[in-house]
Amino acid sequence: MSDSIVSSLNFATSQTYIYMGVPFIIGGVIGGLLNIIIFLSLQIYRQSSSAFYLTVVSIINIGQLLTGLLSYVLVNIVGIDWIESSVFLCKLRYTAFQACGIISPTCLCLVTIDQFLAISTRLRWQQWSNIKIAHRLSFASIIFWLLYGIPYLFYYNPTVSPITKITSCIITNAVYSKYNTTVHVPVFMFAFPFWITIIFGSLAYRNVRDLAHRTIPLVRRRHEIQLTVMVLVQIIFNAFATTPVFITRIVVSNVSFSNDPITAAQIRFAIALTTCIYYSYYAIPFYIYICVSERFRKQLRYVIIDMHLNRWRRIRRNDIVPQIQIISSNEIKDETAKNIELIQ
Repeated sequence: MSDSIVSSLNFATSQTYIYMGVPFIIGGVIGGLLNIIIFLSLQIYRQSSSAFYLTVVSIINIGQLLTGLLSYVLVNIVGIDWIESSVFLCKLRYTAFQACGIISPTCLCLVTIDQFLAISTRLRWQQWSNIKIAHRLSFASIIFWLLYGIPYLFYYNPTVSPITKITSCIITNAVYSKYNTTVHVPVFMFAFPFWITIIFGSLAYRNVRDLAHRTIPLVRRRHEIQLTVMVLVQIIFNAFATTPVFITRIVVSNVSFSNDPITAAQIRFAIALTTCIYYSYYAIPFYIYICVSERFRKQLRYVIIDMHLNRWRRIRRNDIVPQIQIISSNEIKDETAKNIELIQ
């Protein structure tokens, strides 16, 4: 009886990784690439420090999906984990995973703080929200966390379990393993990002409510409201996506469970489910943006269809049959006005 229960739970664990992981990877990579294209194509985003942070977040999120979730999916599809048995892949994968896992929430904290500063009532604080500072802070954050993650290169090693005889890539230094469990994961990856985004997100929400009573150009007001709403909804979603996995892993790491195989299988299933939910943090931002922002949907259509697809069609058509098209000045004005309305 217990063998059938364990087998069913193990099967459910494997299917959870596959059927939740594959859509998250495909949707997350596509969504991340679309975010990057939009933020880099429109001048209003290229000049925005908050949009620059979101661009960095999108790049890092793609890296996290490919270094983290993809390996779980491949293991459960193929049944063989080459990463766990290879010293090089073990160290590379977990170092990249830890780096992406901390850089992304750090940049999300920065964009939340930046939005608070950008719409602050104090002019001196607004001056801290600019693209040059965003470049420097993003670069400094990436370098800092990469240096911080150097010990993972040394302490992550493939290790054969004396009980199960299964090779796993784990931290072999007991002190650093304890630090990773009690400080890095709960504090740096969860508590700090959670409270910083909640606090500054609330302050940014308070400021954005006062924008209607302040003398601010209409274009900038629309832009700041759009970014603030996008970021705030993402913060709320992230809180629900990240909390279960951290609670599960902290409980598993600090509570001594019996050697009951059913309990062990239940724990593995809980970890699989909460891990996949956690990766929605990295996969879902683009879809949050298009759901909560009508302007972002218009910008998506303008960038993909009007800017890139139509341009590619014109280039291809002219390569085949060179054409000269005469357009009246009124048509140019109408098209220009339409495009400006879409991207503002």
